[in-house]
Amino acid sequence: MPVVNDDLLDPEIVQNPSPYYQLLREDHPCYWNERWRGWVLTRYDDVYGALHSAKMLADRITPYFETRLNDEERARFALTYEVLHSFVVFLDPPEHTHLRKIFSRAFTPKAVATMRGVVEGYVKDFFDPWEGRHQVDLNRDFAYPFPANVIASIIGAPREDVHRFHKWADGLTTLLLAGVGDDQRMDRAQDALIEFKAYLKGLYDERVKHPRDDMMSWLMEVQRQDPTLTPDDVLHSCILLVNAGHETTQDLICNTLTTLLQTPDQLELLRAAPQHMKTGIEEGLRYNGPLKGTMRVAGEDMAIHGKEVREGDRILLLMGAANRDPSKFADPERFDATRNPNPHLSFSHGIHFCLGAPLARMEMEIAFNELLRRFPKMELASSIKWDPRILGRSIEAPVNIRLD
Repeated sequence: MPVVNDDLLDPEIVQNPSPYYQLLREDHPCYWNERWRGWVLTRYDDVYGALHSAKMLADRITPYFETRLNDEERARFALTYEVLHSFVVFLDPPEHTHLRKIFSRAFTPKAVATMRGVVEGYVKDFFDPWEGRHQVDLNRDFAYPFPANVIASIIGAPREDVHRFHKWADGLTTLLLAGVGDDQRMDRAQDALIEFKAYLKGLYDERVKHPRDDMMSWLMEVQRQDPTLTPDDVLHSCILLVNAGHETTQDLICNTLTTLLQTPDQLELLRAAPQHMKTGIEEGLRYNGPLKGTMRVAGEDMAIHGKEVREGDRILLLMGAANRDPSKFADPERFDATRNPNPHLSFSHGIHFCLGAPLARMEMEIAFNELLRRFPKMELASSIKWDPRILGRSIEAPVNIRLD
């Protein structure tokens, strides 16, 4: 039996994780990774089951701060803990149930429908200047600024402040998606949160006097009706929205378009038959979604595939591996834009299913239909190199696309 590589950031694994995923799925379905200091699950049924299990705790923030930081660091990064521990993705019931119910009111079908015009407007704003250009950087010229502009508009922030959102989201994402090469990522995240929260407090104070038709005002209205919701809950929810809806959508755009450009038959299928765009986007999420995995903490002692998992152990749920499990997906290494059904786990599952999924899907559908219609001669003009991240899957910039 081959020896398993414990370096999840080994360049070969980062650039092409499929062989590694296959080895783990087939021979080590519950594997203790000594370097990562936790268990790794890769089979679809196991990852799906863990996402639905009350024994698998989403709060991995508290154990990290309690066991990995010393007293001085805990005091120094108190704000980071306060904000992250209020994110609905890091909460378990009953706190999760209460806060998700409140936050979900900002993502009703009616609310998402009102966002369509905002998305369509930004797609036009970004693609109009591409007309007549020979080459663009997909990341810099669209994927990076587009979702940030959408999220800023939804929250109610002025468009001229979007560049500040980039900085703050980058600081948080490097910490949350287990990036490497930045020894100061805790400091960067803390600085980003201090600045971001102060900025949002200014918007909050303005909305107290002059409410608008935006997400912050919607959440503030919920807060006025529910005494258990605090101003910090509103501010932290907006921070989560920006962070979750910014880089993940950015990566989904880059990952999916480059995959299509490398499978031209599927690109032409979607161009000729845009009615398949919805399934094409779902396949993009399955095939190269923006998240390779997520974490849980064992809430009690349990046995998984004969392994003794102890209470408090970290568990890495590799959705990227589950999404290519041949027991669930026929021919999983092939990108099939018409794949249906497609029960991928890229938006998580269970009580932590991504609230922003309808918005991300709408952004992708509008943007890709317009992109394929306007630029029929697109070609990939740069090599694909993946960023070394344990949880995230993103392409290193630039992502150059020839248009003519």
